[in-house]
Amino acid sequence: MANVLLAHPNVADSGTLSGGNWQVALNNLKDRRLSRVARSATALKADTQFVLDLGQSRLVSVIAVVRHNLSTAAKWRLRMANDPSFATPVYDNATPAPNDGTPSLQMDFLAMSFTVWEPDWPLAWPTLFPPAALEWEDDNFWTGSITEEERKQYPSMLLVILPKPTAGRYIKIEIDDEANLDGYIEFGRVFVGRAWQPLNNANWGASIGWETDTTTQRALSGTPYFDRKDGRRVTRFELGYLSRDEALGQVFELQRRAGIDGEILLVWDKDDPINLLRQSYLGHQRQLNPIARAFVGNHSNAFEIEEL
Repeated sequence: MANVLLAHPNVADSGTLSGGNWQVALNNLKDRRLSRVARSATALKADTQFVLDLGQSRLVSVIAVVRHNLSTAAKWRLRMANDPSFATPVYDNATPAPNDGTPSLQMDFLAMSFTVWEPDWPLAWPTLFPPAALEWEDDNFWTGSITEEERKQYPSMLLVILPKPTAGRYIKIEIDDEANLDGYIEFGRVFVGRAWQPLNNANWGASIGWETDTTTQRALSGTPYFDRKDGRRVTRFELGYLSRDEALGQVFELQRRAGIDGEILLVWDKDDPINLLRQSYLGHQRQLNPIARAFVGNHSNAFEIEEL
């Protein structure tokens, strides 16, 4: 189990977006209101890609694209580079072509045909259910992902956690979802930032749950009527074994910079691929709790992070 990961600030907002073909402005990716989406003109690959220029080389730990409409068959690719051509990327989330002696370009002179090995792009929707949680007859038994019907109401995010902080200026995201029944691709927000992980993980007793603003009224007959609202995730945890440097250099400064309104990307356990999407989201701190000097050489702080 990996320690909780917190990322702030979002440096994407100071960058420049370009590429693709968008019927609703690509710059909406820099709007914190997730309902202000960027929407492509079509679902063709050429129309659904974009490049983010951060303006200068920056150390990056995490990159996320929040709230999308990608189908369960969609694939995507993310590359980061210091040159706008992406000829020598410093990061690529695609599985490279075979390097076991298999040629990258294979020619069959008798058939006069060519086979070009291409990198394998990861699926946009990861495995969310182990086999034991599904029945043989379920449509998603073999993939472990969600169904096409369910994904429309499921919290969606494309997430990359780099193995280590990596310096890059340009980020390119490409989408392969041309059969999307919507006929377009849309995204709500892009987040690029550097993350912090405490040396010691959160205390036992941490929790995650759903909260909702759904209201209910009863008729005179006693029949309940509901005004349903989408739920939001809330994670509560305490970092109980912070050094002085972590408490003041990280937590104290995070509170100063982010306040209760600043975006924080929360990743609970990056080593848990099945639950990564469930426990990772873009949120904010509900309140700023004081840093406690628990005992000699040790500090603690409680977090409550609510999904945006």
